[in-house]
Amino acid sequence: MSYPYAEPRIVDRLDDCHFYHTIDIPGFGAVEGEWDLRKGLDAYLGGCDLRGKRVLDVGAASGILSFHAESKGAEVVSFDLSEDYDWDLVPFAAADAAMLDALRRAHLRKLNNGYWLCHRAFGSQARMVHGVVYDIPQAIGPVDVAIYGSILLHLRDPFRALQSGARLAREAIVVTDLVPWKGFGALLRAPRFLPDHRRLANADTWWALPPRLVREWLAILGFPNATVTWSRQSYRGRGKWLYTIAARRA
Repeated sequence: MSYPYAEPRIVDRLDDCHFYHTIDIPGFGAVEGEWDLRKGLDAYLGGCDLRGKRVLDVGAASGILSFHAESKGAEVVSFDLSEDYDWDLVPFAAADAAMLDALRRAHLRKLNNGYWLCHRAFGSQARMVHGVVYDIPQAIGPVDVAIYGSILLHLRDPFRALQSGARLAREAIVVTDLVPWKGFGALLRAPRFLPDHRRLANADTWWALPPRLVREWLAILGFPNATVTWSRQSYRGRGKWLYTIAARRA
């Protein structure tokens, strides 16, 4: 198997980066992103004990979950797109696909830069693998825990994405996703398809997924022992409810 890990990138300018999460970076201070998980990271991960575990952070973005897991004593492999791969965009026929693709690739470059700036500032030993979530390289080898932090809603085929990581996970999969409905009746809701061709809306957000569906998917993949927890996190200064499913192998 080929060596899957990306070469570290030296990045030292915040202007060259995009940060999806607010993060306190040594030497730079607090850098603001769309989501602020700093007070709720353990709840976001369902209280999963990561000490001594090999962890795969799927959709690492700025790396906040990777670096948090590492601070808890985990060996971490981060996984995400780079500008060399296609974003899973909704293919609206009326949209300017070439323009959107160029914008996304530039965005991915800055997002990757944010990860590497943090990686260096934290003195991280985490390793990054770039690729498409539907084909996570088996060359990574077995991991104890695979984390999917709020990415399933952005994927055309979320089950296939889970299946890809489940091949590597020996113990558990942790999935966190947005609760798009008010009230905890969301547990019983049906999934909802979000793209809207009339307004060309939700070009990168495909699904509202109820936790009972995700639990069933995880059970199908061999992780039937699941617990669901809820946390309220800050998105652009407003509270948003998320659910976390921590599912273990039988």
